[in-house]
Amino acid sequence: MSEDERRPVRRGKNVRGLRTRQELLDAALSCFSEYGYARTRISDIVFRAGVSQGNFYRHFQSKNEIFLEALRPSLDELHASTARGGIGDGVDLATMVALTTSYFTSYARNRHILRVMREAAATSSDDGFAELWLRQRGSYVERTSRWLRRLHQQGRLAEADFELLADVLGSAIEQTAYVHIGLPAEAPRPERIHQLAAAVAQVWHRSLPIVEAGAPAEGSAVDTAPGSDQVGAGPAAR
Repeated sequence: MSEDERRPVRRGKNVRGLRTRQELLDAALSCFSEYGYARTRISDIVFRAGVSQGNFYRHFQSKNEIFLEALRPSLDELHASTARGGIGDGVDLATMVALTTSYFTSYARNRHILRVMREAAATSSDDGFAELWLRQRGSYVERTSRWLRRLHQQGRLAEADFELLADVLGSAIEQTAYVHIGLPAEAPRPERIHQLAAAVAQVWHRSLPIVEAGAPAEGSAVDTAPGSDQVGAGPAAR
């Protein structure tokens, strides 16, 4: 048989292999969401996927590995939900409500596996989950602090410890999502999600050192512009 004749067989095997891998990931996501990380066994996953245990080890080395792989799409979606591209760069309350609603809606779609991730991070000391959770959280805090610093440079926020502010305010979002969306027996309805988002957005809006119109932020590009008669003036923040 020539090389060309063998290729369709190989392609067929690749397609079947990819399909089996996805079936295992889907089954793992279902099992972890239902049983939690600690109680889920590889035998549960292969039974739900309808494949052999040998097939499992052709694709994954351990329960830890398939958990992290099954978790990745949820983390990617959650991260994308806070991208400001389609919403804007404002610090007005309406924009903050929209961003927080987007985050909570994404969390609700993935609430079971995200709850399991947080609980695994708190209870599994040697599986790398705590590091993963802290790394994911750190990425969010860093992105938020960059946004706050950019607003300060534009003269829209007064000087502050923006990394600490992003960390503390991010905790308000995380805890609200975990307690009010992740833990309940049923996912909250859209109107409840909006209510939660509005409450958290109010906390954000009142906590940010927003500069009143016409009052440059201390240390901002506007504040230190050559010839400005506002150099060194204290900002009026709300």
